[in-house]
Parts: sequence; structure tokens; C-alpha cells
Amino acid sequence: MGGSSVLWLALASYILTLASTQEEGYRKQEKASSKVLDLECGDPGTPQAGVCFDPCESYTVLDEPFRSIENENDSTLKCDTNLFGWYRFVGEGGSKMPEVCIPPFRCQTAAPMWLNGSHPMVEEGIVNRTACAHWSGNCCLWKSQVQVKACQDNYYVYRLQGAPACNLAYCTEPTTVPDKCNKTCRSEEECKLVDGGVWGCVCRKDLQASDVQNLHPRLDCGAEEMKVFVDKCQLEALGFEDQVIGYLRDSNCSNFMQKEEGNWLSMTSPTQVAACGNILEKNETHAIYENTLSLASNVIIRDNNLNINFQCAYPLTMYHSLQTALRPILSSQNISVDGKGEFVVRMALFKDGNYVSPFEGEEAVLPVESMLYVGAMLETGDKSRFNLVLKNCYATPTSKKNDPVKYFIIKNGCPNRIDSTIFVEENGVSSEGRFSVQMFAFIGHYDLVFLHCEIQLCDSVTQQCKPSCSGKQLRSEITAINSDQVLDLGPITRKGGPAQSLGLVSGSPDTAGFLVVWPMILLPVLLAGLF
Repeated sequence: MGGSSVLWLALASYILTLASTQEEGYRKQEKASSKVLDLECGDPGTPQAGVCFDPCESYTVLDEPFRSIENENDSTLKCDTNLFGWYRFVGEGGSKMPEVCIPPFRCQTAAPMWLNGSHPMVEEGIVNRTACAHWSGNCCLWKSQVQVKACQDNYYVYRLQGAPACNLAYCTEPTTVPDKCNKTCRSEEECKLVDGGVWGCVCRKDLQASDVQNLHPRLDCGAEEMKVFVDKCQLEALGFEDQVIGYLRDSNCSNFMQKEEGNWLSMTSPTQVAACGNILEKNETHAIYENTLSLASNVIIRDNNLNINFQCAYPLTMYHSLQTALRPILSSQNISVDGKGEFVVRMALFKDGNYVSPFEGEEAVLPVESMLYVGAMLETGDKSRFNLVLKNCYATPTSKKNDPVKYFIIKNGCPNRIDSTIFVEENGVSSEGRFSVQMFAFIGHYDLVFLHCEIQLCDSVTQQCKPSCSGKQLRSEITAINSDQVLDLGPITRKGGPAQSLGLVSGSPDTAGFLVVWPMILLPVLLAGLF
């Protein structure tokens, strides 16, 4: 009894040690435990009973083109009665046994042998299958038991028994996959057969990396988003797992890194102020977005975390100036073009003729003598084909676009030539339109000005888009304004508030002053009547 107790304790101790070892091994390499099930071991009771090997690493190569099922040469019939052991088919004849019945006198043999069953997946290990030989109308007149294993580098090995008779031979499917790699891989990669039986570049397993300075991330500064690319092979060498979590300064912008071609991973951030924690800096020529990409292998962080600072600098254009402004005074409108889709057009007020400093806030406040700059642009759609036309632009003393009191700045695509302060810089020649006019006010108790522009999109491939501003065109009456294509801006306020009234006193100075100021106040309405 005592001896039995000692034996039981010894057995228990062995099991606990083995479990601990297996658990530790699993931590280091998850696939280690499953590999044992795929080994070929000697038969029990023989000297080779304790000798095991992996058939994927120990096999005999059969590079014999005659085994192709497309080979109909029957001059010298082949026989495989001498094949015993693990084999791998390679070369022009093919690398895989067919899974369908093959007609007689193919593969340069009388009764072709094929695999009656499907090939296994890598995780299935070694499987048993039947090889059949076709003869006399019977697809499986002769049978032979074989074993098959799928290997990691996308090939199969077969444990063959000698053919049961002559002339019987094992056949293969021809393959178009070249025997040698035809890819150019990076130094961090090696060329191997990948899923689908084609050559591809995969990350080297022996790649060593300890310095994050060798990571060399790439950056793509697009119009709508910034994208950071990180080398997947270098990350694996640094200890990161296959799934890498990336997050930006705003923790709400986190996700698994997107897999890209060429063993790269990527993370994107929109080019918008404060989006995903973006920090915006501006100088006289550029808008600069900055952010930080942090990488981790899990949702918790201990050792493997990595920070990558990146920034994109964009030349200040009308588009980017509106993207970077916090509260620009602008208007947006969706415009449909028959058969061509729907487009988004935006219009904004700018402080100067560079059109990169938009007014921000609830209203624009300007002195009467200052210039007002208006820019419109096609934001989405085919900008290379469609030009933006400012057809009719006018001002009203109220926010109503159909207010009967209108002062036209642009009519039928042409500027009001009677008002010398109007300058149309761009109209109908690109996806943007710009004009400027000196600030004014309406007579009466109006302190605000509202701008309205009717926009048209012109197909530059089939139409003449630039307005022709001849004298006849200038005098023509406007057609009905399509209110669905009108963008509105405002209010625009005169700096200093309402105009000061001039009192009448005796003497010529006051009379002279009144006569000077009165025409200035009446000017917009007089011009509206003349134009």
C-alpha cells in the first residue's frame, strides 16, 4: 500500500509539472502544443518507437512531370509499386494529387491513382485518406491507404503505400505557380508560398529589432484625412502581436490597425480641427495638423506601447482655411446636376484678397470704406470637370433672399460695371469663384447687409462656362432666380453702428456737409435703379 501511495504521488507530481510546463510553453508560443499531434512516430514495440519527426520537414521530393493528369503519353507506362514513405510532389507536373476520378491512360500509366477525399487544412494535422485507381469503368477498382498533411508554407506531403498492382501510378494536378519566387521583397520580408498557392512576401521570423528608431513610419497627408503607415514586420520584431491596437490623442479614436498591402498597418485621422485630438497651428502660408499615434498589443498597457508623433502641413487655400476655422461665416448648399449626381457648394466671407482668412463668429463687422471679399467653391464632386458659375449675386437689407430691395453685384454672370468697386476675380473658369466689393449700407433704418448668390455648375467638357460680358449682356434682364441654388451670407454690420445725423444750423458749412454726405447714403439705391 505504501509503495502504491509513493507511486501515486510520483504520478501526480509528474502531471502537475507537465501541466505547468505546457502552460509556460503556451505563453511563449501558442502553436507549440499542437505541433506534437502532427508528428510521425515509429510503431510501438520497435526500436523506432520513441523516434518522431515532422513530415513537413522530412520527406522525399518527387519532381516528375509525367505525373500530370494532362499527360496522355502511354508509350512507356509507369508503376509506383516501390513508393513507401513521405513524399512531396513538385515541379511542372504539379504539387497536389487530384480529388476527382482520372480517365485511364493519363499520367503515363494505365490506371491513374487519385485522392478519394479532400485535402486537409493545416490545423487538422495528419489525416487518413484513400487513393483510388481507375480502370475498366470503375473509379476505385484498386485502393491504397495514404496519409496527408498540409504544411505551413502551403504545400502537402503524402505518406504513400506502394501501388497495389502495375501499371498504377499516383497522379498530380498541373500548377501554374512558378517553382521559384517572382516577387521582390523588402529586407524585413522573405518570399514564400502563401494562401491560394501563390508566392508572396511575408515577415521574416528571424527579424531582430530592439531600437524603435528603426521603425521608420510613413505618412500620407490627404485632403480629407491623414494616414500613418507602420511596418508590421518591424512591430512583430519589437514584440507586438498580429493584432495591433492604435489610438490617437482622443481615446475615442482607437481601433485595430488597418492591414495594408506590403505588410504595413495604418491608422487615419480626419483633417479637421480637434478631430481625434488634432492640434492645429497656423502661420502665414500653411495650416499644420499635429497628433500622436500610440500602439499597443492589448487594451491594457504594460511594456509594449509605442508613441509616434506626426504632423501634416497644408498650404492655406480657400478650402483649407475653412477647414481650419472654428466658426467661419459660411453657407452650404446641395446642388443636383441631372444625371451627374449631387454636389456640395460652400460660400464664405473673407478678410482680404488672399481668401485664406475667413470671418468667424455670428456676424462680420466692417467699416464702410473697407472691401468685402466673397469666395465660393465646389467642395465635393468632380472638380476637374465641373466649373462653378456665380450667376446672380445681390445684397438685401434683410435676410430674405426674395426681399424686393436688391442691389445686384453680379447679374447674369457679369459684374455691375456702374459700381467701380466691384472686382470679379474668378467666375466660371474653375471649381471656385471669387469677387470683392466695397462695403456699403442701405438707406433708411437698415444697419445690416445680407449677401445672396445663385450658383450654377457647368460641365466644362460640353459647355462654355465662362460668362461673356458684352455690353448687350450687361443690359439684359435677369431670368427668374432659382432659390434652391442660392447661398446666403450675413449679417454684415457697419463698424460704428448707425450713421450719425447731421444737424442743420445757419451758415454754409453745415449745408455743404449735408450735400456731401447725402449722395454717399443714396448711392446703393441709385445704382440699383440704374443697373
